[in-house]
Amino acid sequence: MSNKVIANIDTPDPWMIQANGVFYLTFTLANRIEIWQSPLMEDFFSAQKTVVWQPEQGSRWAADIWAPELHWLNGVWYIYATASQPGVGNKGHRTIVLRSTHEDPMEQSAWEFLGPLKGMPEQFSIDATVFSPNGQDLYICWSGWPPGDSSDTQQDLYVTQMVSPEEVIDASILPPVRISTPDQPWERFDGGSRGINEGPTWLSLPDGAFTGIVYSGHASFTSEYKLGLLRLVAPNADPLDPKSWEKRPIPLLINDQSMPGPYAPGHASFLLSPDAGDNRVFCVYHATENWGEGFGNRKARVLALGPETFAPGARPVCCSNAPHNPLWKGGAIGAPSGGPQERISRAEHQNTTKAPGLVQKALDKIKRFT
Repeated sequence: MSNKVIANIDTPDPWMIQANGVFYLTFTLANRIEIWQSPLMEDFFSAQKTVVWQPEQGSRWAADIWAPELHWLNGVWYIYATASQPGVGNKGHRTIVLRSTHEDPMEQSAWEFLGPLKGMPEQFSIDATVFSPNGQDLYICWSGWPPGDSSDTQQDLYVTQMVSPEEVIDASILPPVRISTPDQPWERFDGGSRGINEGPTWLSLPDGAFTGIVYSGHASFTSEYKLGLLRLVAPNADPLDPKSWEKRPIPLLINDQSMPGPYAPGHASFLLSPDAGDNRVFCVYHATENWGEGFGNRKARVLALGPETFAPGARPVCCSNAPHNPLWKGGAIGAPSGGPQERISRAEHQNTTKAPGLVQKALDKIKRFT
């Protein structure tokens, strides 16, 4: 891929999927959620756009609408995003849910705001993503403060199981499990006094090359933002067991201040090539053009990565566009030879949900979506 920006406005926290023969993109716009549609992965400059939700200014969940993700779950579209109540500040961030039963996610009238995700702890939570390692049980992972801690000095990654795409198992029955904390030097800032793990994304590569979560470490308002890896140690490992997750001490994607940009690579989503024999992974991430731009000028780009870059002992990939950057190996990496394939996103998100056996009897009801 070209590693160039794919749109002419800031597109932080990009989430891209393939469905219905096109690519869909959503990203942080702060006061609303939009979905963009394009036939090309790297060209959203003239994309078709739909505002699927824009709350009235000053209303309950109208502030800091961040990091929306679009998921196709059991024949229904869902958007998971972060929102806050105006005037509450950082401590007010929660995970919200929208639903559409229309096959076309661009159909604005079909979207319904469901409110905060049911069953979640009353604690800071952002960047939620959903995944199903076995294609049956649905889990959610998010970035949150430690329970009872409002110091805003640490963000960890938590996982719990979902009753349905609209509800998690209540924390009184199944407390969320912390699977990662910013314990690596490259995840910490302000002299090591603060640390962040956020932006989790599930990724499962063919042939067992990698199965787990890609996340962002350090602070998104600095140029030291990076992507890291949490590997699920075995295909049948329990995601609710912290021992099932193994952090790679070396980041996946970094920048280099001594080289040309982009800088501050982070908060990525991933697509697999639809072409037989093509094992590349397309990483859609945001970065800044210049060093030190902070929250400004964060635009989505696409890199093609080989599965070997996800190996436990692999070196980090540098996102620099410098000609001598070894990432390029003599030239830009091309796009898939074929067109977008609906089967990719549909197959990955055909999930059903089931409560774990130990807590099944404690639940009064289980909601099924077919």
